[in-house]
Amino acid sequence: MIEHNPLYQSMINAASQTLENMAFMEVMEHFDRSHEISIEELAWNSLLINDPILGEIRLAMSKAFLQKLTGNIFGIDDDEITQLQMDDILNELLNTIVGLFLTNLLADDQEYKMGLPELGADELPEVDANTIVWKLMTGEEDALQIFASGASLVALKDD
Repeated sequence: MIEHNPLYQSMINAASQTLENMAFMEVMEHFDRSHEISIEELAWNSLLINDPILGEIRLAMSKAFLQKLTGNIFGIDDDEITQLQMDDILNELLNTIVGLFLTNLLADDQEYKMGLPELGADELPEVDANTIVWKLMTGEEDALQIFASGASLVALKDD
């Protein structure tokens, strides 16, 4: 078993709980740590955390996986799914994951403030020293990635 600090495990728990509750899907760490979602298939969004820490969380997955999630959540067939519905699901997933992540990470009585999810365009921003990456997958091996950026947020990994 891989040892994780509370920051890392808090995000895995938040993603697992969100996908289990919204789409009845199991989430685990991806078996291939080098796996990348191709730019042609990429759907992603981001959300700013404003208080008590500063940072940005991004959620990325393939468009095919997002379409599958949207169909599962709305209970509709693939040919009935609209881009607006997929965008709404991507934003709702990120909003819920970040809310649970902060709830898991912070003290019970600690309030937090976060912005609204914004859809990403083109490539994801570069991963740098102030970014933590979670590479996850569902039980059906659909990949998703979560990125946390910002010096004050990433500094929590050492606590």
